[in-house]
Amino acid sequence: MKWTFAALFLFFFAACRQEGKVGEGRVTYRINYSAENPYRFKAALPSTTDLFFKNNKACFITSAGLGMIKLVNILDHPHAKYTSLLINNLGENLAFTYQDEEIKVLEETPELTFEETAQTKVIAGLVCNKAIVHDRTHNIVFDIYYYRKLKMNYASSPYKSFNYLLMEYPHTINGLPMQLSATAIDFSEVDTNLFTVQGEFKWVDNMRFFTYLDGLK
Repeated sequence: MKWTFAALFLFFFAACRQEGKVGEGRVTYRINYSAENPYRFKAALPSTTDLFFKNNKACFITSAGLGMIKLVNILDHPHAKYTSLLINNLGENLAFTYQDEEIKVLEETPELTFEETAQTKVIAGLVCNKAIVHDRTHNIVFDIYYYRKLKMNYASSPYKSFNYLLMEYPHTINGLPMQLSATAIDFSEVDTNLFTVQGEFKWVDNMRFFTYLDGLK
């Protein structure tokens, strides 16, 4: 059985930075998979991911495999540095840093445009606004919900031109449809150690990192 982490990993690498008022916090997202999920072993896929942010730094932490595998994306915006970690209790820990050309690919595919609306919905206790997203690459339209009072910068994803905290949104990576919905948000103090590499890692390139993820069984 393959852990389809490589299909998911690029999706979670959505860089975010709070603009304007300095703040910090944590958002927990539930991940739902479409009935069209092409992967046979759906139970192996992550069911949640956590976003931690403070000032100009942030990270996503995603666990799977009964907690034996953890993926951490550390996003250092002042230095335009994005580091990915695989913490593997079943084997070696790997790490790599995205190069400029790799970030460009993440930002440009697919091409999205956004149409804000006046419609709202309460998500994780916050009143969120609806936007209509036009995917020019695949010629489809879908809805997202976002929190207007918190501006974010998604500089390493197709959402790069949308500057609000996303609270509910669909996405498809490598043929895997999914939906992220915020279930909890906490504006308490965040441990800054989350934004630095802690422990021993073997540093590899992009290809080696994702090949290793796809080979996990």
